[in-house]
Amino acid sequence: TEDLKRKMYGCILVVGGGMKFSGIGTWLQNRISLQIPYMYRAEQLDIITTPKEMDPQMTAWKGAAIMSCLESAQELWIYPLEWEKNGVKILRERAPFMW
Repeated sequence: TEDLKRKMYGCILVVGGGMKFSGIGTWLQNRISLQIPYMYRAEQLDIITTPKEMDPQMTAWKGAAIMSCLESAQELWIYPLEWEKNGVKILRERAPFMW
């Protein structure tokens, strides 16, 4: 929906240790704000590059560890036979995120 797109463009979380240099948040905010269509621009754009009380390099691993403990994680597995039959198309069904 339009509202969901506006919310998603309004707050961007950068995960991983690749953004550990000073000024990246401001630079990324400037670059992204030029790319966002006018109708989806929020009043404030938040770029979060460092999590609270955690090394940024560990956030992706922490998220994967939490996700693997969920009951629904079993539904995300792609077995070899499924991959051979459907190929990359199976990712659209199983991936927990849009791509």
